[in-house]
Amino acid sequence: MDSPNILLVVLDTARASRVYDADLMPNLNEFAGDAATYTNAYTTAPWSLPSHASLFTGEYTSEHRTHADQPQFTPDATPLATRLGEAGYETLAYSNNFWVSRSFGFDAGFDEYHVGWELFHGGKGFAEVGKKHTDIPGQLRAFAPKLLSRNGPKTLANALFLVTLWDRYDSGAYLTNRQVKQWFGGADEPFFMFLNYHEPHLDYDAPDSYVDSVTPEGETPPDADDVNQDAWGYVTGDVEMDESDFDDLRTLYDAELRYLDSRLGELFDSLEREGLLDETLVVVTSDHGENLGDHDLMAHQYCLYDTLTHVPMIVRGPGVEPGTRDGFVELRDLYPTLLDAAGVADAPAERNIRGDPDRGTVGAEYWTPPCPTSELRADYGELPERVRSFDRGLQAIRTDDWKLIVGTDGSTRLYDLSADPGETTDVSEDHTDVVEQLSGEIQSRFDPISADDEYTKPDVSPVVTNRLEDLGYL
Repeated sequence: MDSPNILLVVLDTARASRVYDADLMPNLNEFAGDAATYTNAYTTAPWSLPSHASLFTGEYTSEHRTHADQPQFTPDATPLATRLGEAGYETLAYSNNFWVSRSFGFDAGFDEYHVGWELFHGGKGFAEVGKKHTDIPGQLRAFAPKLLSRNGPKTLANALFLVTLWDRYDSGAYLTNRQVKQWFGGADEPFFMFLNYHEPHLDYDAPDSYVDSVTPEGETPPDADDVNQDAWGYVTGDVEMDESDFDDLRTLYDAELRYLDSRLGELFDSLEREGLLDETLVVVTSDHGENLGDHDLMAHQYCLYDTLTHVPMIVRGPGVEPGTRDGFVELRDLYPTLLDAAGVADAPAERNIRGDPDRGTVGAEYWTPPCPTSELRADYGELPERVRSFDRGLQAIRTDDWKLIVGTDGSTRLYDLSADPGETTDVSEDHTDVVEQLSGEIQSRFDPISADDEYTKPDVSPVVTNRLEDLGYL
């Protein structure tokens, strides 16, 4: 086969430090024994929408302009799936992330785009019925017209599936694997397959046996229902949490990763059984990390610390020499790397990471929060001054020794990573020369954060909108 198959796997919300723990994720780390493991890989944005846009374009947020204020994915650059389709690849996706869906344009270039919460494509949303009508007769009256439409049977099937089955056991990994394994059995080659697994995302509620397996010896396994998982409640001070609470939260998070590792083992086994493993370039990475009490934050908003930007990256397959790569690489480097692997003639070879690259510096941007403080006030009332300061954009440059983060509010924070790897103490006033140098790097690398003149309103179904509200984004 001239061009390898390509399997791009995103472990949504997975911190690099936890993924590379072989005791926590043994299947993935065993798989990585024959792969290139990039220990200094960094995402370009701290949450799903802009980071996936970077993954599919090879661009920073200031280039592809997909962010909370402009959530529709309509980049000037040709998306990865389109480029690979033009090169003769069959392209398909299975996503369990409501941001990374057809509603926001991420199906561009894919021959097939499946989302985990739908049995059938084409059914209309029904989730708004329960929001507007709390009584059963009202719900039935509101839902009846949807059932009488041409897509009525699909709507009913999708509705029943969403509320009864989809996320009762996990966040879609089991059913995704079933579909993928069936597809592998009759795969047309070459193919490009994108998978998004959503298990490590809040809320953390892995099966009990996996919680038991990661609970420290002698301690009682935490119950997900007894641990606060309302990130905004904690950030706003509405809910208090101490270190023991965060210990329990970290255990629940680890349980999700342990569970996902078992599903990854199934995925890799199915590739091997179908004789596809040696012919497939497999990439496993993450769109961003997670704060678990770090920096007095939960989830993945409001900052550009390494807890969110440092991601795992494992690449295995044709043309990849196994081993550890310590040089800096970025999530956006996968775009030219995969195009080059597919033999696309104009792929920018200088950013191909299948060798042993080192970018020297990596950058990240956070244009605007998807959950601004105006919406938090509606739910939580008066907010602490610290929280009110979160309504700003951020841009950052990281080197081996330094991290500079500048904000649209005029803030400048410099961290000496050799002495302070946890990024706890701002030393910008003590190292003005470093601030000046890295500020110049930010100005040359990124466009200034500003409001855009044009805005494409996404056609988002009520199901997706309500689910994003449940997840705390809207």
